[in-house]
Amino acid sequence: MVEEADFKAHGYDVSSEQAEALNDHYHDPKNRWALKEYNARGIGRNPDNYGQVDMYLLVNNNGEIENVGYEFNGCPTISFSASIFTEDIKGISLKEAFDMTKASYAEVEAKDNCEECTTMILVAFLAAYENYHNRQKSVEEDFTLKIIETNLQFTQQTCG
Repeated sequence: MVEEADFKAHGYDVSSEQAEALNDHYHDPKNRWALKEYNARGIGRNPDNYGQVDMYLLVNNNGEIENVGYEFNGCPTISFSASIFTEDIKGISLKEAFDMTKASYAEVEAKDNCEECTTMILVAFLAAYENYHNRQKSVEEDFTLKIIETNLQFTQQTCG
């Protein structure tokens, strides 16, 4: 288990409660499954390292994210980060989750593989958001695929 002091030694200012929550997501990822019942599915893919996140949303009649799940192919950072992200969006409106995701996406500058993994999660949600709206317009599609833009040349995974 990583302690508060370990995070601080690496430059992260976290409380002991935050350290405990981070450890929980790392050792017991939440929402790590494909939903059987969903009305939106988005895929975020990295063409450079074949990483992929499939995100499933169940949006209720009030426009709130009732349930969310994900599957992934890639490093453990994806599972840890997607666990936190999906817990953050569960129970809020789809529009609020979209706005939050767009703001986060604008802040991410993929300088390393770990940030590309985080970007895949955000892009998978944006694809699911688009898929949801397409389905509302009776567009027949199983999922929406979005490819992340990468600035890095292919390298071995350095995170996870």
